[in-house]
Amino acid sequence: MAGQFPGQFGPVLPAPPKGPFGVVVKVLLCLVAVLTAGLLGFVPAVALAVRRRRRADVLGAVVVGALSLLMFVCAVVAGDDKHATVANGLGAGTMVLLILGAPTHFLLMDRRRVWGGPAPVLAPVPLPGYWAPPPPPEYQLPPQQPVSAPVDELQQLGELLRRQAEGGGR
Repeated sequence: MAGQFPGQFGPVLPAPPKGPFGVVVKVLLCLVAVLTAGLLGFVPAVALAVRRRRRADVLGAVVVGALSLLMFVCAVVAGDDKHATVANGLGAGTMVLLILGAPTHFLLMDRRRVWGGPAPVLAPVPLPGYWAPPPPPEYQLPPQQPVSAPVDELQQLGELLRRQAEGGGR
């Protein structure tokens, strides 16, 4: 049936929604901030903002970028003898914040729960010999009639058929 589907070999499926980064990418992005002593601490936040494109992630990338800029400014000002003490303290504090805060922010924001996708739900499987709690209401079967009601109906039907076979009719 040519022409039925838009694709040559069947329907064209939409691209799967982007989810959290893989473990290797998470480790590399966190190591970027730690190994560069905070100089590239903005990279994980920018990667998250580009991937998710949400306002909160872009705001987080802007905040982390501003902290990186503050650290660079403190490094330049620390070369001046008059303000060296304040700039050194502020720059060191910013560096520690970027080294520890940027990976922490990235790891907290890249969880499946934060992405909004449904978490996989696994139904509990009772082990043999162990008691299992009853299933939740949405998994229970609809209530059935008691066994005595169909038995009574079948007995009445059988009696009616016997009378009709004997010729009584009633």
